[in-house]
Amino acid sequence: MIRYRFALLCLAALLTACGGGGGDDGVVPAACSVNDQKLFVRDATNEWYLFPELLPAQVNVGNFDTPQQVLDYMTAVARAQGKDRYFSYVTTKDADSSFLQEGQFIGFGFRLRIDGSRAFFMEVFENSPASEAAMSRGAELLAIDSGSGFVSIANILPGDPGLSNALGPAEVGVVRGFRFSTAGIVTEASLTKRVLTIQPVPDDGVAVVSLPPPYNTSVKVGYINLRTYITTAETPLRDAFLGFRNQGINYFIVDLRYNGGGLISIADLMGDLFGRQRTSGEVYSRLSFRASKSSNDVTHFFQPQPQSVDPVRIAFITTGGSASASEMTVNSMKPWAEVAIVGSDTYGKPVGQSAFDLSDRCDLRLRLVTFRGTNRDGEGDYYDGLASTLPFACSAGDDLSRPMGDPAEDSTAEALHWLGSGACSSVMAGVPAAQKPGIQVETRYPVPDHPTPAQVHLPGLY
Repeated sequence: MIRYRFALLCLAALLTACGGGGGDDGVVPAACSVNDQKLFVRDATNEWYLFPELLPAQVNVGNFDTPQQVLDYMTAVARAQGKDRYFSYVTTKDADSSFLQEGQFIGFGFRLRIDGSRAFFMEVFENSPASEAAMSRGAELLAIDSGSGFVSIANILPGDPGLSNALGPAEVGVVRGFRFSTAGIVTEASLTKRVLTIQPVPDDGVAVVSLPPPYNTSVKVGYINLRTYITTAETPLRDAFLGFRNQGINYFIVDLRYNGGGLISIADLMGDLFGRQRTSGEVYSRLSFRASKSSNDVTHFFQPQPQSVDPVRIAFITTGGSASASEMTVNSMKPWAEVAIVGSDTYGKPVGQSAFDLSDRCDLRLRLVTFRGTNRDGEGDYYDGLASTLPFACSAGDDLSRPMGDPAEDSTAEALHWLGSGACSSVMAGVPAAQKPGIQVETRYPVPDHPTPAQVHLPGLY
């Protein structure tokens, strides 16, 4: 199982009804002192938080040094109950919008998985320092040089489990040395962090494959790897689904194994693209705010698109890093098609955030849990993951020795088996250990002490 300790957040887009710094929302206007920021966080949280009954009765902002500390105090009970596992947080407008709208972040361009005392690259982004150094999926990171010589991963992890110090802050110009092994060949490289733009669907992220024997090999399956739900995902999604539609495909694999979510607008688009036979009177999803803010509730009805397909079965590949908008897509399609998750259970984030900005002159953004998501039948609240809510949850490994989407890769192979047979080879057993408080697991995604919005949505990103 994958242990993912940080929030995989942000179902919400930049909701205009919830943003801004005007007086009508009870948000402190204009000023940008630390005290103003703390008051802003307190007041916005008191007015909009999805769980008002879990907030403290009184909050003296003078007892805290930063707005994040105020938020941590106010959401402590919800966190303890597993309803807000750091889903609410303080960031900047620039960092938040740069990633969600443009896919930009600062880093080396790879994602890591920790297996016990070892680290492996699970994904390397195109046109990044990591790809230029020939790093690749499945290679093992052996040691990091932070400026005083190489130190082995095994020696770094006990004191720096999130690799925050070893890999440095998300700032342009940060340099680190890497020693890594690819198929037994050890390489050393020096990488410098820079601004990168993620492709939400990678170059090799769309394919058409056949069901394997003993199933009908003439049946074609559309495969798509969606890394993240950001604005720039719209065009590649439409292009992929148009290709599937033109080939008459109605069996699908959607690879969400490391997808921590993103914008609701893209989750809605995913539903529409799977809704060729749906009508504008049929419900895809609902968003519900606290009682005092119920006027902001939203129901999304299917809106079939020129690229829409008519699915018979959809296999969603997931891990503990699949959250938020990823889970919303699965849950919302459940009433409308035969669906399964394949791999390991999802993270369990059935709530979403709205964006609150202090003022135009203050680069402070509060991402606050304000609503819960449900499907047509009112099903939601899957805080322990989706497996127990679905008729099919097939267990499979995340095979780093093969590319994602390779028919021989463990999760992809199991997805094809389920699509062909309608049955799992092995069924997921209950709530994954990664989601049970107090239980340590060997495999996890490292999370820095102060993750950026990109790192929140893309587990293991550096």
